[in-house]
Amino acid sequence: MKKLKILVPLDGTERSMHSINWLKDFFSKDSISITLMNVVETVLTNKMIVTTPNSTPNEFGYLAEESRAVLDKAIMKLEGYEIEKFSILGYAADEILKKAEKDSHDIIIMTKCSKKGLYRIIGSVTSKVVRNAKVSVIVIPD
Repeated sequence: MKKLKILVPLDGTERSMHSINWLKDFFSKDSISITLMNVVETVLTNKMIVTTPNSTPNEFGYLAEESRAVLDKAIMKLEGYEIEKFSILGYAADEILKKAEKDSHDIIIMTKCSKKGLYRIIGSVTSKVVRNAKVSVIVIPD
């Protein structure tokens, strides 16, 4: 039997981890393979890179380390599941959509947008993924 390929984007907030808990309640370990994904989101303004709120601009080594920590925390909750971890620098919604299509994922599981302020004005990652994904998207509430 073919395993379902599930993409789970995580932003490092406790809210985004709700996707993991939901997934564990609804899928058995032997029926799925999971790709955990973290996008270090950037905004380019006046030729200066501004990163997501908890990061220091232009410290890409630190950002990669922070991204790995987000994914490793999720992996600890998924013992026994087949897991791939993937991290990338870019615009979250675009990178999630690209990854889902490129690797032929069957489902995307993500939580509602948790961004505030400027990031909320720019647009909701979850909304863009739901509108543009070519596969089913399961959105987990708070």
